[in-house]
Amino acid sequence: MKLTTLNLQGFKDWERRSDALVHHLRDTDPDIIFFQEVVYLPGISPYNQPQLLNQTLGYPYELSTITRLQPSDEYSVYREGLTTLSKYPILKSDTIILQQAEGDEHNRIVQLLDLQIDGKVVKFANVHFSITDFYDYATPHLEELLNILASRGEERIIGGDFNLTHLENSQKLWGDQYEATLEPQYITFPSWGKRVDYFLVPKAVHFTDLVVSEDGLSDHRSLTITISQ
Repeated sequence: MKLTTLNLQGFKDWERRSDALVHHLRDTDPDIIFFQEVVYLPGISPYNQPQLLNQTLGYPYELSTITRLQPSDEYSVYREGLTTLSKYPILKSDTIILQQAEGDEHNRIVQLLDLQIDGKVVKFANVHFSITDFYDYATPHLEELLNILASRGEERIIGGDFNLTHLENSQKLWGDQYEATLEPQYITFPSWGKRVDYFLVPKAVHFTDLVVSEDGLSDHRSLTITISQ
């Protein structure tokens, strides 16, 4: 099973990027795609970006959670969130609003999804944590999510934009239960030479074939892994 995550950067340069995105995703052919920074702007389109892409890609299952109202200098109403496209049925989903620290201008959410894959229920989380330029808002978000999952007795395949350049520094939070896409080294935010997009995979699940896209899809590169259970 192949998983891809990509921060879409909203509608910025959409006419230029949309064909490249379709070509890349068709060529990569992931079974599940986690998108972050998905934007709904009715003045531009009645659909968000993954919905527009999926008119060509044709994934049978789609979950969009565009629940965050964001300030914008350009648009009077700016709605942002997450979308997951899947070849497998989405049996159940939940959206959790993470705690917003003082000074953090973003209120972040997590998509929790239960998918039916080969007769089994496999649990996933699509994440976009807060930025860490001046203060580390992302590590508390990761810790909060892991605590929520632990309280539910769950382990999930977690993918998305962690906004953490050094996920290894938080290994005490996840290292007993999860493996992370840390090796080989890669870059997913090329303008700053950073790696901020990851997968955390329960240790009962194995991942291989870590592939990062070329530039030009958004300000992020996509990250794709293959997993087996």
